[in-house]
Amino acid sequence: MTILPDKDHICSLCRCHIRENTIFTGLSDAQLDAFKDVVIISSFKKREIVYLDGDECTGLYIIRAGRLKLVMSSSTGKEQIINILNPGDLLGFEVFYEGRAYKNTAVAMEDSELCYIEKNAFFKIIEREPDISKKLIISLGKELNHAYERIGNLGLLNAKEKLGHLLYTLADEYGVKADAGVKLNLNLSRLEIAELLGITQETSIRLLKSFKEDGVLDIKRKEIVIKSMSRLKEFSE
Repeated sequence: MTILPDKDHICSLCRCHIRENTIFTGLSDAQLDAFKDVVIISSFKKREIVYLDGDECTGLYIIRAGRLKLVMSSSTGKEQIINILNPGDLLGFEVFYEGRAYKNTAVAMEDSELCYIEKNAFFKIIEREPDISKKLIISLGKELNHAYERIGNLGLLNAKEKLGHLLYTLADEYGVKADAGVKLNLNLSRLEIAELLGITQETSIRLLKSFKEDGVLDIKRKEIVIKSMSRLKEFSE
């Protein structure tokens, strides 16, 4: 396991520091010039909605700074977080299969900045720049693979195994070394953890308490410190 791997890149378009971006890193001058006139940078406050499920799909977003969550709601109003997105990640995939409306709700988990590209302008650019199309295919392939993994974990694991797998994955991606172990550099409420796993909030609270009693982790409000990564991995398998 690698804690916070060094994946810092520079976005060729707006010069911001991002962890990973398969589209806007390493662009040629010609490719940069093609995007400069069509990218709009917008700011969103914590908990502010970027778009709602059912809103007209007008374009593609790339996270410049901050974190977002994608949420789906059932007909009864039950919500589930389907993904947490970081700088460099894309949202608005409905653009690529000519979807007329967004199929989920995007909400800022912290103050964030997003780059927005209107869909017609985006398709005109990638028609002229085939190398960008190749990068886009890589990005879509990664997203599809992650979706398969999430679906598999939800279907094959019980609630405790799901939570163990989630915490281990988050520690691997967002963990920072601390004296007591690995601290999750990501504030998630008990409700958000439940929504990520498709379980009730009461179940997530009970399971977190059991992990704490077993000495696997420590909890202080929203802060979670993994005390034993090896034992947590055992619970997730």
